[in-house]
Amino acid sequence: MSTPIADDAIFTSKPFSFIVEGKPLYAHAALVSNCSEPFSRMIKGHLSEAQQGFAVLDDVDESTFTGFIRWIYSKDYPSREHYVEPKDEGEKVGEAAATTAEDEGWGWGNWGKKDKKKKKKTEPAVKGYLRESFVSEQRNTENPFTIAPARANKAPEEDYTEVFLGHARMYIFAEKYDIQPLKKLALQKLQHQLAIHTLYIERVGDIFTLLRYVYANTAESASGQEDMRAMLMHYIGVEMANLVKDDEMKELMLEEPDLLSDFLKMFANRVN
Repeated sequence: MSTPIADDAIFTSKPFSFIVEGKPLYAHAALVSNCSEPFSRMIKGHLSEAQQGFAVLDDVDESTFTGFIRWIYSKDYPSREHYVEPKDEGEKVGEAAATTAEDEGWGWGNWGKKDKKKKKKTEPAVKGYLRESFVSEQRNTENPFTIAPARANKAPEEDYTEVFLGHARMYIFAEKYDIQPLKKLALQKLQHQLAIHTLYIERVGDIFTLLRYVYANTAESASGQEDMRAMLMHYIGVEMANLVKDDEMKELMLEEPDLLSDFLKMFANRVN
């Protein structure tokens, strides 16, 4: 839901209060109701929230909701901050997973194990093509957004879990409250972040945390694969050799049958 709104509506609209994690957060009622049908019913309908002038939201964290308020006024929201883990003295600098995957194989026994003698010289070119296709894929072709530059990670001590989850949570929030432009923006921002991300061996768990959250909070679309799931499966296709050698990937697939199903479909398409 998104219809043109008169400029003076911002100044004549009363602030509406949302209680998030026990803290009151305010936004112009007209702007909030204009972008979301569920919020419109909450603010202007016959629900108790409309009568009392505030709503308690138990399904969103403060950072996500303040990002939503920022988006209402600026049509963008800031990414979460990454965390830098303390590094022990004498610890070796980590390597990108892509540089070691060929030496370590894919794991899980002999499934997908590479034969170095028969290794094709075209593998780097194939991986490069897959990454380029992920980087260049535009998931909002009708009305692409101008996205603020994202910061790329530079070392394995940099934990980007919250950066990834911040976009995923915004996407889930926008899906629940039917805010389609924000949903598309969150998807595009996450894809952009992953596209410039260097996957270090020490940090593959960050990707598993993201996958676990997304598959636990989204459902398969009746018209096809859900958008966030489809984007992440494309990313797995790029980094497949780096992810499937970790036992946590197998455990995750056992936890989430939909993830296993999507992976097998992606793998079959890649082989073909």
